[in-house]
Amino acid sequence: MKLLFLALLAALPTLAQTTATPLLRAEGPKIVDAQHHEVLLQGMNLGGWLLQEGYMMKPGYGGTQGSVKKVLYQAGMSDAAVEKFYQQYRDNFITKADIDFIAQQGFNCIRLPLHYDLFLTPAQRAVRNGVIRGTVPYASYVAQLKQWQQKGELFKAPQQLEAIRLIDKTLEWCAANKLYVVLDLHAAPGAQGSDSNIADALQPLDFWKEPVFQDMTNSLWATLAKRYKNDGRIAMYDLVNEPNNVPGGNPPIQAMLERLINTVRAQGDQHLLLLEGNGFGNNYNAIEKKTFTHQENLVYNSHRYSILPKYPLSNAVDASNPDANQLGAISNLVHFRESQQVPVWVGETGENSAQWMGEAAHNLNSVGIGWCNWTYKRFNDQPIAALLRIKPPYLVDVKSAADLPVILENIKFANCVPNPDVISALKAELKK
Repeated sequence: MKLLFLALLAALPTLAQTTATPLLRAEGPKIVDAQHHEVLLQGMNLGGWLLQEGYMMKPGYGGTQGSVKKVLYQAGMSDAAVEKFYQQYRDNFITKADIDFIAQQGFNCIRLPLHYDLFLTPAQRAVRNGVIRGTVPYASYVAQLKQWQQKGELFKAPQQLEAIRLIDKTLEWCAANKLYVVLDLHAAPGAQGSDSNIADALQPLDFWKEPVFQDMTNSLWATLAKRYKNDGRIAMYDLVNEPNNVPGGNPPIQAMLERLINTVRAQGDQHLLLLEGNGFGNNYNAIEKKTFTHQENLVYNSHRYSILPKYPLSNAVDASNPDANQLGAISNLVHFRESQQVPVWVGETGENSAQWMGEAAHNLNSVGIGWCNWTYKRFNDQPIAALLRIKPPYLVDVKSAADLPVILENIKFANCVPNPDVISALKAELKK
């Protein structure tokens, strides 16, 4: 009885935090708070923190986080040393000082890109790292995942997992700054697309080919929903980031989202659920609201960069694509929002000139569409489309463990270099 009392006592601060802020919800095409006031989420992505995409690690470099880890293995570092480095990297890359700075610019939310391997235990993650190092066959890893999944050994003790520790820390920092948080499963189990950089793929597209990976994803969202269902500090769950080149097209995406939505709702969780269509989060043919059993509190995502080859992306409000369910162009976003009676949100935009990004934010604001800039900071020796840049040396160039301390120092907020043009362009459009 005493142990039970102590356990309940220890849980009280968490319970108080999660019930203090009511959940945001959807009312027709708007996101609103408990008083029915519209909330325009203007955010910043924390790319490069919990998932290292190769291009962010050095200008001209590409590849998965695994390819970056291979550099460290080839430099003679042991598995334990590499894990220790990544722990230090995560502790230094984003701190409360970074969140304070984002809030000071006027942003009201952050999107937190998550790697599924941080929801594994250290022993489970070591098997995955063995595939990257080349000491464990990929097939053996998949077989081990199936065994863990069948035995209920995945995500079993969430409070002991690294990803949960980091989510809880981020929620605390953001709440102190009145920032909402979007939980984004950026790198899903098995790789949700052929762009292996995004998902840190061991084998691209296995998310769609090997059932255990969707089973894991479903179990993961059940775990998160059970833990955070009353936590109003979280604005949305971004269920699976940027599916792309999916075998079979959109129907498998709809089926996957239907399963995840039902799983979250089965936990009694009514958080906004951010859906991402095919083609890097933009195509929603056969994925409209009417196709889902639970149609409440859904938000449709668009990732908006200047990469539409046939219909060039313009910041003009009248730019359009004849496929009404192909989002990206602002007029398509507005039409979809009104015709489907669902909120839309641009979960990623950026990687362009400061002028383009400022105009994009201005024109999205003008039609009441929230947006989230990609990204907050990354490695470069020249001004870039981020708020901050990290000075060389680059992690992908290390020759030994002796090269790492300076990198761990350079990634700290105090040692990053501001990109004033980007900061000014975006800051001018916040809260308008």
